[in-house]
Amino acid sequence: MKNKLTQNIILIFFEKDFSKKTQALFHKWFRLDNEQNEKDQVLAEIWESSPSNITAQTLDDFEKIQKIISGNTRKNTRISFRRIISYAAVIATLIISTVLLTNRFGNGTSPELSQLSVSYGEKQKITLEDGTTVTVNAGSTLIFPKEFNGKTRTVFLTGEAIFNVAKNPAKPFIVKTGHLSVTALGTKFNLQSYPNSDITKATLIEGSVKVDVDTDTNNSYILKPDNQLSYSHTSHKISISDIDATKLASWEEGYLIFQDVSFDEIVNTLERKYNVVINYDSNRLKQQSYYVKFGPDESVRDVMDILCLLTHHSSYRIEGTTIYFYYNN
Repeated sequence: MKNKLTQNIILIFFEKDFSKKTQALFHKWFRLDNEQNEKDQVLAEIWESSPSNITAQTLDDFEKIQKIISGNTRKNTRISFRRIISYAAVIATLIISTVLLTNRFGNGTSPELSQLSVSYGEKQKITLEDGTTVTVNAGSTLIFPKEFNGKTRTVFLTGEAIFNVAKNPAKPFIVKTGHLSVTALGTKFNLQSYPNSDITKATLIEGSVKVDVDTDTNNSYILKPDNQLSYSHTSHKISISDIDATKLASWEEGYLIFQDVSFDEIVNTLERKYNVVINYDSNRLKQQSYYVKFGPDESVRDVMDILCLLTHHSSYRIEGTTIYFYYNN
């Protein structure tokens, strides 16, 4: 009976549009630890019973569901959100393979696809068929054709990756995310587009790239080395700033170097690297930005000790894979 009630609540919510207040209440209920097994089971059943006939409308439906799922997710419980993302990734894979690639290659059939999904706490490096190397960060999914037979070399990314693109002027290399596309002929760049983040970032390390933003169809943006383009999903603001791209990309070697970033972004990155959940009061620190470096050999306790020094009058405790970060005054 309880499982049926949970299913009805989730189905009703996904099928209709509600006010922000109602959505906030749903997000709060969905993130509670109680009835979590039922919620996971319902999501699995919804996915298994979904129709296999995918149309262009499916993409719009997925984007709507993705927004509903993401909502105003905050750090008081992150485990539930991670579980949901696994289902969203499966849906995204199906949509990409049956709609986007078919339209792009224009021959009515999709190329054979491969998917690389990297768990929290890990990162993986892969060499594509054309010689391009991609380092995929924790909590990310890369979808790519086994062979680049079309006019472009197009891949799809959710999360973060560093692309070292093999040169081929006759066949542009394109990385598509949920909000922008990056086109390169032969270059190296970092792309970050996590589904639970409000910002997508493209950072050029070497060469040159062209960035197209879905909401700005009139302009393309050419980046130079150390340029970082940031796109806000909510305000639709596009900004280009100068950073040290080599330092940003040092996560490939195990380092984490943050340059003028929010505390939220630091926490999100640490959660992915160490496969933990960090609970904290985000409102307390949202007006500040930070510069900090973590080495590849530093443990999660070492990192939390440094965060306490950065924020002053704070402490933490670790319970399994959950960290509680709080203030002493």
